[in-house]
Amino acid sequence: MPCAYCGANLTIPKKLQKTAKPAAAKKTSTVKPLPSLEKDAPDLLRKAQPVVVKAWNTYVYWTWFRRLLPGCLIVLLIGLFACLALGALPIVFGLLG
Repeated sequence: MPCAYCGANLTIPKKLQKTAKPAAAKKTSTVKPLPSLEKDAPDLLRKAQPVVVKAWNTYVYWTWFRRLLPGCLIVLLIGLFACLALGALPIVFGLLG
């Protein structure tokens, strides 16, 4: 190895030399190609279809339930008050006694 200052050839004695540590060979990683949505779209849509159908059905059931439950409660309350009113009519008019 030449000296950087004077250019003389320098050698390191054998007893001061260190052996090189063995290095593991680096494995080059293979680049995975990016998925092409144009090619994979039909397959992705086919796989997503059952999930979408279930989600849509759940939404429809929720919409019906959200409108049907208050409607049923209102009809029940109106029927209850009608039964009470019709049941109280004979008592009010004194028809039973």
